[in-house]
Amino acid sequence: MSMRLLALLVSLGLGACLIERNPLFQDETPTIAANTDGGDSTSSGSDSEAGDGDGNGDGDGDGDGDGDGDGDGDGDGDGDGDGDCQDPVAPGGDPCPPACSTCEDNVCAINCIGDKACDSDDILCPPGFACAVVCDGATACKDVDVTCSDQYACSVTCNSGDEACKKLTMICGGGSCSLTCGATDEICYDASVECGTGACSASCQGTSAPKSMPGCDAACACTPC
Repeated sequence: MSMRLLALLVSLGLGACLIERNPLFQDETPTIAANTDGGDSTSSGSDSEAGDGDGNGDGDGDGDGDGDGDGDGDGDGDGDGDGDCQDPVAPGGDPCPPACSTCEDNVCAINCIGDKACDSDDILCPPGFACAVVCDGATACKDVDVTCSDQYACSVTCNSGDEACKKLTMICGGGSCSLTCGATDEICYDASVECGTGACSASCQGTSAPKSMPGCDAACACTPC
């Protein structure tokens, strides 16, 4: 009886040594899961960069008032065709000044029509009026000095005639100032436009053009022939 018991115990011991442990029941250190909240912080970080005041419609430069139609230079009165060169309305008055041929809509028209009509004259535009000088005829306004008013529009039109505005000098003020030269040869030969602070321009229908436009750079706008 004791021998059987001993044999049984030996058999059980050997069987226990041969049995492998099932890995499913092995104790292991639990694996810590990756932080799933990291994606949240990333997305929130990108959220803070897009629309957070860094430049995307937030006030830093993209449609926020820093230069796109906000008064910094685009259509705001800084010199981009925005009203800086507009002339004030001349008040005019009665009676029409003696220097004017006619007065209409507060514009003093001075007509130098005919050969030598205003040759070597000094034409002074009266105060309170815009001024429009017309030269038509051979040497009609040759060697003429036209002095514009301080702040109102002023124009000289040389329609036709040999040397009609040869050596004419136009002295501009604060208003717009324009010289128009017709197609006749040498109609504006040796003429000059002394620009003021207003818009300054010359228009030439032929090859004859004013020789110079001093002060062009100081005008709010300048257009030579």
